Amino acid sequence: MPRSATSRGQWTAPLWSLAFLVVLAAAPAAPAQRGHRESTVPTKTSPRFLAAFREVVAVPSRSTVRIRCDDQVAAFGAVVAADGWILTKASELRGEILCELHDGREFPARIVGVSGPYDLAMLKIDANGLKPVEWRDSTTAAVGSWVATPGMNPEPVAVGVLSVAARKITGMELARRSSSGGFLGISISPAATKDGVKIVEVLPGGAADKAGFEEDDVIVAVETKRITDAESLFKALQTTKPGQTITVRVKRSSEEVVLHPTLGKRPADRADFQNQLGSKLSEHRTGFPMVLQHDTVLRPVDCGGPLVDLDGKVIGINIARAGRTETLAIPAEAIKPLLDDLKSGKLAPPK
Repeated sequence: MPRSATSRGQWTAPLWSLAFLVVLAAAPAAPAQRGHRESTVPTKTSPRFLAAFREVVAVPSRSTVRIRCDDQVAAFGAVVAADGWILTKASELRGEILCELHDGREFPARIVGVSGPYDLAMLKIDANGLKPVEWRDSTTAAVGSWVATPGMNPEPVAVGVLSVAARKITGMELARRSSSGGFLGISISPAATKDGVKIVEVLPGGAADKAGFEEDDVIVAVETKRITDAESLFKALQTTKPGQTITVRVKRSSEEVVLHPTLGKRPADRADFQNQLGSKLSEHRTGFPMVLQHDTVLRPVDCGGPLVDLDGKVIGINIARAGRTETLAIPAEAIKPLLDDLKSGKLAPPK
């Protein structure tokens, strides 16, 4: 099929198919004829709509891997080197890992490297001659561009639209998005202090209240991690679990106090309920240093693999189903500098 000339690589897919679907969606439905079912407008999840993206995912699907753990579907993965290197979502890897390639072959895999902040893992299988993904910085894709998630079939697993360009998640947005990790039960001042993070409220009955925290305490360390701002505090708590007892150092007036709160579970709010309405969410869905956001509806087990533009170039790795209308991906430009370290053993997972 001929491919159309484009600007910045955004519109080189089978445009006639996409244009047909757009026109069809915009046109009024034809009156139902006797003996025929009334025509319907295709949705983004309909087979007819997904079929229009076959050419888009034809090449990257050859670089997509289905990952199973203890014989259960766990995630997708992306081939990043021809000699058996596969990138995937780290937190879904439990037990014995098996990788199914696009041609149906299956290989046991071992974890060589893990990037905790990005929740990425590098796997190694005993295979050669694989088709690596073709990267493209996500900055080339404009907000509003179509994106697709390749799978093991000719059609994509799902398609969507790029909602928010790549950005860092910091400060109060990180706090709002925090869904896992232990809950301390405090409110903090958004203003920076020279020593750490100042507590402005201790929630009654919470972990901090029971452990003896007070208003105006300044948190200076959680375990061995120095706390310098709100972001560092949220990231330190993100690695903890409800029920875990941690060590927190606070500055109180002119002295330093060591406290040992037993963390609670973050209380659910209305946003949590609304987010669960669209689809099941990923267990690990926040705390990533940089993400791009799209509105593709993916199951958590369909994260970990490539996110492609309409040229079939990989602009990111889907990392989490994060909300009712949002799926997050780690941008290609954040991933490429990590690849060598992930393969070298420098980022080997703990035994």
